[in-house]
Amino acid sequence: MESKRNKALKWIIPAASAAAVTLTAGSLVRMGLHFMGPLRHLAVDKIKLRYPSDEHQKGILFYGASNFARWEDLESDLTGLPVQNHGFGGSTDKDLIRYAEEILFPYDPRIVVFQTGSNDYVQEKGTDEEKIQICMERKINMFHEFHERLPEAHFVVMSGLLLPGRSQFLDLTLEINRRLSELCAATPWMTYIDAGDMTYSYGEYAEDLFVKDRIHLNRDGQRRWADHYIRPALTALWQDQPSA
Repeated sequence: MESKRNKALKWIIPAASAAAVTLTAGSLVRMGLHFMGPLRHLAVDKIKLRYPSDEHQKGILFYGASNFARWEDLESDLTGLPVQNHGFGGSTDKDLIRYAEEILFPYDPRIVVFQTGSNDYVQEKGTDEEKIQICMERKINMFHEFHERLPEAHFVVMSGLLLPGRSQFLDLTLEINRRLSELCAATPWMTYIDAGDMTYSYGEYAEDLFVKDRIHLNRDGQRRWADHYIRPALTALWQDQPSA
């Protein structure tokens, strides 16, 4: 017969391992690291830890991929506006839908700022037109689904950044941006912010606004994004909010 000691060990070892994993995950979240891929759920935990939903209601919520997630000075760069950064690295529109119940809807934001783009279509197969069609259908469905849950919120859609590190997607990104602009112009609860000329103008990329990977903005890029494009639009929209 199996001894009591062996039976106890069978229970203790898995329990201890689970506790260690939980402790390690919690420690990683508190360290403020950037999480992607299979650790993306830790990025969501990090957001919830930084912004408890009962303390951060009816503000301006940034919801998107790594150029938001890596913008650690977003709040200070947009001081005077009640902003909170819910970006997480590598996110696609599918991820934004997946995690909305945890890090979007509970905050009842007055304004949601979306930054999505190349992470979606770099994963799709087919021609450029097929990728554009798939991505736009998904975006439209996402925006309408979110609007049903947040009927009082105004949605701000950032143009997809034109990235020197993903220059092969330039034409595709420009076309998606054009269609997003048309969508926002036809939708009263949406606003489009076109920052295309910030990183690409007259056939040249503004390489000095990116870190070495040529995909993520550096501090100069983040400040320019904030000062010349995001702050002016959000200030005007926030002043129009009934509770502002």
